[in-house]
This record gives sequence, C-alpha cells and structure tokens, in this order.
Amino acid sequence: MKRDQEKSIQSKGAITRLLKLGRKHTLWFYSTILTALFLAFISSYRPVLISQAIDIDILQNKNFSGLYLSLLYIFILLVLEVSLQFLLSYISSFLAQNVIYNLRIKLYKKLIYFKTAYFDQTPLGALVTRVISDIETISTIYTDGILMVLGDILRILFVIIMMYSINWKLATVALFIFPIMILITRIFQKAIKKAFSQERTQTSIQNSFLQERLSGMMIVQVFNQRSKEYKNFFKINQELEKAYLKTVFYFSLFFPVVDIITGIAIGVMIWFSGHEALSQQGISPGIVIAFTTSYINMLVRPMRQIADRFNSIQRGIVGAERVFTILDSKEEMPNTGTTKKDHLQGSIVFDRVNFSYTEDQPILKNLSFSVQPGEKIAIVGATGAGKSTIINLLSRFYDISSGHIYIDGIDLQDYELNNLRSHIAVVLQDVFLFNQTIFQNITLGNPKITYEQIREAAKKIQIDDFIMSLPNGYFYEVSERGSSISQGQRQLISFLRAYVYNPSILVLDEATSSIDSKSEGLIQVATEQITQNRTSIIIAHRLSTIHNADKILVLDHGQIQEIGSHNELMAKDGHYRKLYEAQFSKK
Repeated sequence: MKRDQEKSIQSKGAITRLLKLGRKHTLWFYSTILTALFLAFISSYRPVLISQAIDIDILQNKNFSGLYLSLLYIFILLVLEVSLQFLLSYISSFLAQNVIYNLRIKLYKKLIYFKTAYFDQTPLGALVTRVISDIETISTIYTDGILMVLGDILRILFVIIMMYSINWKLATVALFIFPIMILITRIFQKAIKKAFSQERTQTSIQNSFLQERLSGMMIVQVFNQRSKEYKNFFKINQELEKAYLKTVFYFSLFFPVVDIITGIAIGVMIWFSGHEALSQQGISPGIVIAFTTSYINMLVRPMRQIADRFNSIQRGIVGAERVFTILDSKEEMPNTGTTKKDHLQGSIVFDRVNFSYTEDQPILKNLSFSVQPGEKIAIVGATGAGKSTIINLLSRFYDISSGHIYIDGIDLQDYELNNLRSHIAVVLQDVFLFNQTIFQNITLGNPKITYEQIREAAKKIQIDDFIMSLPNGYFYEVSERGSSISQGQRQLISFLRAYVYNPSILVLDEATSSIDSKSEGLIQVATEQITQNRTSIIIAHRLSTIHNADKILVLDHGQIQEIGSHNELMAKDGHYRKLYEAQFSKK
C-alpha cells in the first residue's frame, strides 16, 4: 500500500513538473486551454439547436423557413467546432514540440557532464531510450493527454449544464451512468499504468541488448554466437510482446464494457421517456432525440476519451519519471575549482594516491611519483596494473579516493574542470572517430583551428601525404567509429588532433599497440614531434618504443616497483628487465 502511494506521489510530481514546463510557453499553453473551453461550449450547445429545430420549427409551427435558418445555425456551429478542433490539435502539438525540444536539450546537456563512472555502469541503449523514445512519449501528454483531458472535463460539465437546462429529469437519469464510468475508469487506470511501466522497461532492455550486440557484432560472429544471440533476442522480444499485449487486452476489454453501459443508458432513457409520455407528462420528441442521439453520447464519449487518453498519459508519465530520474541525478563531476591558466608548465605530482573503481577493490595503492615540466616519462606494466587509471585520474574522469594530485603545484581539484582538460590531450589505443569528415574530427568544432593550421601540423608530423591520398583529402567522411580507415590511420589522425590543440600535457595511451609496422614508423615520427617541449606521459606495451624516455615507471598491482631510465632499469636486473627480456625473447 505504501509503495502504491509513493508511486502515486511520484506520478503526480511528474505531471506537475510537465505542466510547469508547459506554462513557460505562456501563449501556447493558455491558448490551448481557452480553445478547449470554447470547443466544449460550442459542441454541447449544438444539440440544443437540433432539439429546437425539431420541436418548434417542425412539430409546433410547421415553419420550414425557420427550419432552414436553424439548420444554417447548426451548420455554422459545426464549421466553428471543426475549426476549433483543428486549432486545438495544432497549438497543443506546437506546445508539445517546444516542451520536448527544450527537455531533450536539457537532458543531453545533463548527460554530457556526468562522470565517466556513470556511463561505465549504465547501458548505452537505456540512455538512448531516455533521450529519444521516452521523451517522445512525453509529447503525448500535451497532444493527447492532460490538456485534452481538461477539454473533455469541460465538455462533460457543459453537457450536464445543457441537459439540466432542457430537462432535469432526463438529465438526472443520464447522470446515473457517471459513477459507474468513474469506477471502471479508475480500475482501468491502475491496470494500464502497471502495464505501461512493464512495456517501457522491456523496451529499454531490448534497446540496450541491440545496441551492445550491434556494436560487438564482430565478436558475435567470430565466436559463432549468432544462434545463441538470436535466441536471447527472441526471448527479450517475447517479453516485450507480452507487455504490449497486456495493454492491448485492457483496452480491448474496456471499450466494449463502455459501449454496453452506453447502450443500457440509452435504453433506460427511452424507457423513461415512454413512461413519462404514458403518464401524460410527455417529453417532446426533440428533447428525446437530443438526449438519446447526442447528449448521452457526448457525455460518454469524453469519459471514454479520458480513459483512452490514459494510454497517452500513462506512457508519458512513465517516460517523464524515467527522464526526470536522470535530470535529478547528482552524477556530475564536481567543478568547484576556480583556478584557470592560459598555459601550464606541466609539472605533475602524485602524492600517496589511492583509488578504486569499486569498493574494496583498490587499483592504485599509496602511489607517489613526480614529473618535471617538459619531461617525457613512460609507464609500463602488466594488464590491470593501473596504467590507464593514472591518466583517467589526471584528466579527472574519476576522482581519487585519497591523497593528492598536483599540476604546477596546484591541487587538481582546485582547477576549473574545463580549463584543466583544455591543457591535456589524450591519444587512446582505441581511437574514436565520429561519422564526419577528417577535418571535423580534428577540429571537433573549434572555430579557432583553421584548415591551413591543420595542413601545416600534418606536414610536420609527416602524415599530410596519407590524408591527401584519401578521396577529398581532409574532407573525406569517415564511417561510424572510423571503420572505413585502418587502425593505424585512425591513430595518426588522433595524433594530429592532439597536436593542433597544442596541449601542455600529452598522454599517449598504448598508442602503438595493435598496428602494422609501417603505421608504427609514422607514429614514432609523430611521437617525436608532438612530445617536444611538453610534458608527455607514454603508456606502452612495446618497450622498444620508450628507450628515449627520460623516466620509466614500472607499475605492478597499483604500486610502483621501479623508477629510472631504460639503461638504469636494465642495469638493475629487476622487474623492468624481466619484462623487457620476456617481450624480446618472443621475437
């Protein structure tokens, strides 16, 4: 019971927030309400004219010219009703698109400031569902939801007023349908809310599954997992189908029940009218026609539509709750630092740093080392030793558990985050390129970087010829993730990207692993050029590439085992020498 109350409160909160978002667009929000008000009045008044035309013009006065005039009025009201219906549909859709436009931007802006750890723990498919499909369902709150329900309620009120103004007895009989419809609608609302929640959950699961499998399709095929993954998708799709069919079942059950109740109400009304006529307290034919053919349907139809709109409202509420959960999350990397610098000298100090991605599983243990401005150091060690973690902490993708990291003598957390990252460039082993031109992938939208600057930088690191050999040169459009060019070529582009940004600190994360010897040669040339006169940290599996490093850190299980130059460490006959000899003995 308590859980249901909490869910109800959460739903009301989502609706309240959505209405607040709508009210920010004052003109369109209140125009929708006023249009619904006028539409409710006009549609409820039309049967009054029909009743008068039948009773007064035809049965009482035999006045056919008056009948034509009444029909003209009815036609004018009908045209006005249709016009208002169009206007209501248009402005509510316009309002909805403005709301979700702003909401989608707000959500994306929130996500791009989240910590890296959040994306480590959250399936990308689930986030795609939030940004696209969940927000789309929110639009129906306005186009076919709350504001439309308000219009339906207004229509019901006007219909009741009009019915009582014509004949209070028939109006009272008609209202007996009211509590029955409210009870049925309430039962339907509870059932459909649960069904829609299950449907959205299954949709998110399916999107996450598809995103992961399509991204890792090569693994699926190489390890011959196609049949297994097909069966997994088949099961997930079955669960989604069940969730969807459950909502269909409730709607399929609800509307026939409403039709039966409507038919019974009309039957009772005809019986009551006949009874009144036999008791010489007759109700005019026009009034009977107005009630049985118009008002009873105009009373039931909005009730039925309100229940039907729960389809849209419940979908929208579930989507809104999921979107607001992200918007309310406190997952941003704290950016309380105020220090901003135009240039860094590049000194780095790790002082007794401890860090773990998950509790009770330490990655770095009391780690301490220093790097002088302009120094080139290399970090080596086995997989899982903590090499990549060091650069993740240096760029503040994660915050340390304890200890301190200093750059130019200032604690890392005292730097303004954007300013800090503007001075650090990272070249990763797995280079990510967007589905854009090479030029756009290099500049990343920075208008200060010109085509001429890029060409000049490319010539310095000797990769201009390679890029110009591609169709359209720097304006060659790479495919998604850069799969249309080789791994080595992607690495060279990432080197150029880092170079043109002219960072104070450069990090090369295993940049020469998994590439061919020709590309490695070009990368070695590029490395020599871009590491000149700047602090550089090189993480490498190939120990042959770090002979000229000023300092080599040998890392093992999050702790430094040895520090020194290549010659010094080889002379020690310690951990580094064993790694070096083991690597070269395999060749």
